[in-house]
Amino acid sequence: MFRWAAAIAFLLLGLDARVLAADDAAQVDNPHGPLKESCDTCHGAEGWRPVKIASTFDHGRFRFALEGAHIQTTCRACHLSLVFTEIAIACVSCHQDSHRGELGDDCARCHTPRSFVDRQRMMRAHQTTRFPLVGAHAGADCEGCHKLQANLKYVNTPTDCASCHLQDYLATRDPDHTAAGFPQTCQDCHNTVAFRPAKAAGNHDAAFFPIYSGRHRGVWSACSTCHINPSSFAEFSCFLGCHTHADQAEVASQHVGVSGYNYDSQACYGCHPSP
Repeated sequence: MFRWAAAIAFLLLGLDARVLAADDAAQVDNPHGPLKESCDTCHGAEGWRPVKIASTFDHGRFRFALEGAHIQTTCRACHLSLVFTEIAIACVSCHQDSHRGELGDDCARCHTPRSFVDRQRMMRAHQTTRFPLVGAHAGADCEGCHKLQANLKYVNTPTDCASCHLQDYLATRDPDHTAAGFPQTCQDCHNTVAFRPAKAAGNHDAAFFPIYSGRHRGVWSACSTCHINPSSFAEFSCFLGCHTHADQAEVASQHVGVSGYNYDSQACYGCHPSP
């Protein structure tokens, strides 16, 4: 009787050992490593593929919530290794850093999971730099200003107007900026809302002659309307495009005795103020 009991116990122990060994083998052979999720979270009875992730699965429990464009991404796009614990969660582990490390590895400062071109965070981050984005600059493409210079593209980008707008300066003919010797400090006459119309000398009304207020407001269409010599803006004529007279002799007769009068005089407003 004792021998029968011993034999049965031996068989049972052997069976338990094989079961335990099979369980251990299953753990070792799991392609996902030490994953505690139930297999039916992603796989169905019809087969291992295709994978169907259960709606109850919370990816956020693994330190990376799926948001925005990541929701539409296939699992294997990020999980290049089936051992899930080997997957890094840093952005640069999946996304090539187009900034080449110039701006650090915290992509979330400027980008969101919604889209790489989502500009909200970029705008907020840019406002803390040496060049806050206002006016037309707020809608400009990043590459329009950030061009490769001395192996850098983002850090130490020049902030002067001419670094981006030199071609506009050279190509402008009304007035001819080069011939007139205008400085390349574009902000003297232009603002960031639009290049045209130019706000000449920043405040033409106070410094020279009221053209943005009073009776001359909206009358002029270009600098050449009054300025007859594009190489010298000190020369201008009231008669060039506006105050012409068919009978110059009659005008001259009306100004007999007027000191310094000349039909081509620039100083009409000396006697004819423009409120």
